[in-house]
Formats: sequence, C-alpha cells, structure tokens
Amino acid sequence: MPSLPSEPPVAEVLLRCGLTTYEFVRWLGPARNGELVLARRRFQESFGGWSIIKRPSPRGSEEARRRLIEEARVTSQLHHPNLPVAVQLAGPAELPHLVLEHVPGYRLEALLEAAEKARQPLSEALACYVVAEVAEALHHAHTLVDEHGRELGIVHRDVTPHNILLGLQGEVKLLEFGAAWSRLSGRVMTEGGAVQGSLAYAAPELVHRQGLDGRADLFSLGIVLLQLLTGRHLFAGAERFDASQRRGHAPDRQATQETARELAERIRRYSVAELEPATRAVPAALRPLVHQALAPERQERLPSCAAFAAALRQHLSDTEQPCGRQEALLELLTLRYVAGRVELGEAPDTAVLERPLSTPGPRSAPRAMAGHRAARFRGAPRRR
Repeated sequence: MPSLPSEPPVAEVLLRCGLTTYEFVRWLGPARNGELVLARRRFQESFGGWSIIKRPSPRGSEEARRRLIEEARVTSQLHHPNLPVAVQLAGPAELPHLVLEHVPGYRLEALLEAAEKARQPLSEALACYVVAEVAEALHHAHTLVDEHGRELGIVHRDVTPHNILLGLQGEVKLLEFGAAWSRLSGRVMTEGGAVQGSLAYAAPELVHRQGLDGRADLFSLGIVLLQLLTGRHLFAGAERFDASQRRGHAPDRQATQETARELAERIRRYSVAELEPATRAVPAALRPLVHQALAPERQERLPSCAAFAAALRQHLSDTEQPCGRQEALLELLTLRYVAGRVELGEAPDTAVLERPLSTPGPRSAPRAMAGHRAARFRGAPRRR
C-alpha cells in the first residue's frame, strides 16, 4: 500500500502581486482572446478567497494578447452591480493576466439546457428580471465617459446566454467584454470582414458593418429574451452554430465558413415580416416590447437599454409578478432539482410535484411556482 504524502502537493503559482499570490485551482475553459482559470488568492500565508484569471491561450495570437489588454482597459472603467469587478491587470507584457472577481453561479445557457431536460419553461417573471438586469448593465457601459468627460461609446457585441450568469445569491452578471467596441485611444482595429462577437446574436447593422451604438446590444438582448420566453432563437439553428464555434466542435473549416456566410446573409435579409411568426409564442402583453427590441432598423427599436429595462420592470409590476434575487434563486434551485431528478429517469411532472416543499422563498413564491409547473413548454431549446 503506497504511503500517504507527508505534505500536500505544492500549488502552482500563476501570479504574484506584492503580498498577494494567485494559485492554480482548475482550468475553466476557453474564452474570447484567451482562457479562464479559477485561482486561489492568498495574502502571504492566509486564504483570501477565489478569483477568475483570464490569460492568453498557449497558442494565442499577438492580436488576441492585445485585445485582452484592451478588454482590461475597458472593464477597469465599468462599475455596476450587474458587471463583474476587474481587480487588476498583472504579469509580464507578453503574458498579461486579467484578474476578475469570482461569482459562483450558472450561465444562462446551462439553465436553458436544464429547462429542456426538465421539460419545464423558465418563468416569464424570471426572463423579464434577468433581461432587465442585463439591460441596466449595458446602459451603464453605453453611457460611460472617461476621466475627461468624453463618451467611450462602448458596445458589448457579445450579448448571449453563454455570457450571462445567474449567481447563487440570485444576482445577474453580464460577462465577457473581450469583443467590445469602444472609442478608447489606441484600440485594436478589426481587420477584414469578420464579425467581432457572436454572429448568431449580431444585430443587422453589425453584419452590414455600419456604425454601432447601444441599440446593437439591445437587439442581441432581445434575442436572449425571445429564447427565455419561448425556447427558440430568432434565427433557427443559429444557437447551435454559436455553441459549435465557441466549443471548437467544427472540424470542417470550409463547412463552418459556409454556415457563417449563410447565417450572415439571413441576418442581412432579416425583415419585419419575420417578426410575427418568430414571436408567436411570446405572451401577448410582452409581444410589442419584443418586437421593438428586435426591429430590423435600429431607429425603430427602443431608444436605449435603460428604456428596455424600465419597460420590463413595468410589465412585472402591471402583471403583479414580483421577481428579484430571492425569487430568481428559488426558481434556479427548483429547476436544477427537477432537471437532476429527470436525468435519473423520473418523469418531469412527477419531479416537479415532488420538489422539496421546504425550499425557502417569499410568500408569493408558491403561487409563482404553481404557474411555472402548469405552464406549457413552448418549444424546447435546441441542445448545444
């Protein structure tokens, strides 16, 4: 029998910043312009919590390294409760490390997959709450000015379910500014005709390579709202293409390029005539708002993400559907519980009915979840 080691293995040190040391815990996967790592933060010998470190990939390009530095310049100026805190940019110039706060939770993409597995829709209240929170974060970015009062004109360009996090305290965070456009001096210029960010969620003006403003992000967020309410993307199959691109499941480069060209052409040709069939499953009271968010011409959309958030919160108030952190957490826990039971072979309806009744929540939660159980699933999201 092998003897146990007398001491724990020495942790790999990723970064040293004065008296603070960041130790490797585990690799979290690829990200735009780099990769993500979970790190243990220590102040000398004391545990100081967890951090996320974004660093260049081993085989990353020089442009990706420069874009990572630009991302740090952008995120360091953002201060909003629905955006993760950028702690610092450290390390040598050839290997920059962007240190971000760690927020435990689930990406919206995973929740859509859980909803499909459990055959239970996300509630209308949760969809409105999450999208309103993200919209307010985007408005903060869109209206940010530098230290001289000059507008930075930040456009996220990558608003997708993968980049929206629902935390374990019910909070909502918009992640990943690696594809953001801004008026920062010395920014990295986009070469060629490639679309920065996710093509599957791109606004028509982005594909047409027209000037950008916050209404491009509003369009992307409108697609996210449509998915949360109906389980379907505005452009059928686009979410699968997005997932394959991000996860590297596209061995045939020529086929991938052809799919991208076809999707880009669909977005260019997108017209108001496609809105009605695409939004048929949206609740009637929300349909006009979704139409405004997804208008092909940006001048026909809502004027700002702040207006989008206000309209969603007004809808929740008018329909007496309270939803905040506590309600969001209750639905998150219920969804994960039901999905887990279904994965073990239980029927979805039985799993819902047998969920723990002692789950803490506000007085209005049982009513909300009763409606959630009775809701008809309006088309399952395609698995990614």
